[in-house]
Amino acid sequence: MKLLTNSIAKTALVLGLCLPFSQAQAQPSPTQPTARGAGPGQRAGRGMLGGDPRVQHRTYLFTNTSETLPYSVFVSSKVSKDTKAPLILALHGMGGNPDTLLRGAAINLAEEGGYILVGPMGYNSVGSFGMRMGGRGGTGRRGGPSTNAPSAAPQTRGGRGIGMNLPVRGGTAETNSAKVAEYSELDAMNVLEMVRKEYNVDDSRIYLMGHSLGGGGALHMGDKFASIWAGVAALAPAAFGFQPSAQSKFKDVPLLVLQGDADTTVQPAMTDRLANQLKNLNYTSEYKVMPGVDHGSIISSAMPDVFQFFAKHTKPAPKN
Repeated sequence: MKLLTNSIAKTALVLGLCLPFSQAQAQPSPTQPTARGAGPGQRAGRGMLGGDPRVQHRTYLFTNTSETLPYSVFVSSKVSKDTKAPLILALHGMGGNPDTLLRGAAINLAEEGGYILVGPMGYNSVGSFGMRMGGRGGTGRRGGPSTNAPSAAPQTRGGRGIGMNLPVRGGTAETNSAKVAEYSELDAMNVLEMVRKEYNVDDSRIYLMGHSLGGGGALHMGDKFASIWAGVAALAPAAFGFQPSAQSKFKDVPLLVLQGDADTTVQPAMTDRLANQLKNLNYTSEYKVMPGVDHGSIISSAMPDVFQFFAKHTKPAPKN
């Protein structure tokens, strides 16, 4: 399998990278996917991802590369076709899969709050959900240098993948880093659209959260698709490719940034700088540092704060 280009390889050791839980990696389901990339998904075979048995494992055909991609859905027992339900799109970190954030506290809180919780593959396990990973400190989507960029880590090569020998799971037909970023974002939006069509989703209560590389992706997608979200939460965000802007509509979207002070992967100082940028640009943001929490444990530790934050926010009705 071809390696992704150097820009991803340089950041792989900084970001991620080891999953905080032991879990099965995503494999394409043997079931036949639908003919369109944004059509209804198919149930995948049991055990495709593992984790909580209440999570539905599905696949669909990603028509850009003609590959079968997995995604995961949890639907609270309180959701009914007659009542509009809130939805959370959850973006995994480097090396993760659709189940990474759909487990433990997140599932229990989603059940209690009546949420639909959705985990996309993001094209593959190293997809950045649209956030461009530029070399030499990274560049933001607008082309300027990112002040949140971590130092480039030494490049790691290997036949199974990149960075700490992580295998690349999910889509493998495309290996160009820019296209992988593009497809990662597109896959997430495809999955969101499929679930919105399938269920009676409350369009005023669609939320976005992400961890690590997915946290950076949540900032990118929060910015790019600001009109969709009622709130965004970024957990230990690897935000090297995100550049806040005073002109962005994302300024008005409620944003929660959480960081563990024991995190040695995404350095607290990096997230502190991001939080200060957001504050100085008058973003509608909150920042919380969690004592004793590291890069992996923040996934479970932060969930009560995330769900409490989302419960406070509903997207305002459009002005006439």
